Order: sequence, then structure tokens, then C-alpha cells
Amino acid sequence: MLGTGAVVIGLFVLFIVAVAWFRRPQSTEVNKIGSIAGVLRPDPISQAVLNGAIDTEAKTATIALVEGGRTVGEAQRGEKDGKPFYEFKIALPDIDREAWFYEVWLVRPLPYGFFSLGEMVSSEEADFVLEWEGEEGKEYAAYVDVVVTRQEYGGSRDPQMHVAKGTFGK
Repeated sequence: MLGTGAVVIGLFVLFIVAVAWFRRPQSTEVNKIGSIAGVLRPDPISQAVLNGAIDTEAKTATIALVEGGRTVGEAQRGEKDGKPFYEFKIALPDIDREAWFYEVWLVRPLPYGFFSLGEMVSSEEADFVLEWEGEEGKEYAAYVDVVVTRQEYGGSRDPQMHVAKGTFGK
């Protein structure tokens, strides 16, 4: 009986210690910054911009097919009459023009964004072409990637099947 009482008292003391240990306040690690320089350090994405990984000055882009990577055309950008302009001439695969059309998109990698320049039309040389003029005073230089999609008439207005792509400065 004395042994059983000692075991019960021991278990009771162990229970009290365990409850006290679980109820103790959790220590939180405070991450103090030694100086403002630690906060202002650029992250990898902004560092890529600072190092010139994105060429916002290039005036031409080579356009290649997504499948196979064969070069099929070129894009030009610049300024006409104080307004930004883009011109595309691309030899894309033939499509059923009653059901499908090709659309050109400009993509800004940082911060990510994109917009449509519109539907391409056929030229006399059987290439697909597009001339687009931007708004005066609006800046498009950060939109360095070009994507050409095949869109279905009456389908979604979002980019559909990527057919060709290119980057200004590459």
C-alpha cells in the first residue's frame, strides 16, 4: 500500500510539472534589423531589373514558333508622331480564317501584366501583319515579351493557344 501511494503521488507530481510546462508562454523569436540597409536590399527580381536583365531600349524582336523554335518573323517598336508604335510581320501557319485568327499580346515580366494589340491580318506576301499605335504619353517599354496566340472567333477573350513568341532585346 505504501508503494502504491508513492506511485500515485509521483504520477500526480509528474502531471503538475507537465501541465506547468505546457502552459508556459512560448518564446517568440524577434527578428530585429540592425539597420535600414537590411530592408533596402533588392530581392532577386528587382536585382535582375537593376542589372539590366530586361532590355527596355531594344527596338526589334525576333519571333519564333513555340513548337520547334523556328524563326518566322520580326517585330519593330519605336515612336511615330510622339506616339509609341509596334509593327509585326510574321509567317505563321495557315488557319481556317472563318473560325480562327491570330492575336498579338505584349507581356510585361515585372510586375507581370499583359494586353492585346489586336488581330493580325494577311498581307499581299501571305504573311500575317499588324501595326499598332499606342496612346501618347503612355509608356510601353517594360512590355518586352511578345506572344502570338491562335484565337477562336466567338471564344474566350483571354489568350488561347500560344503559337509564336519573342522578346525585344534577345
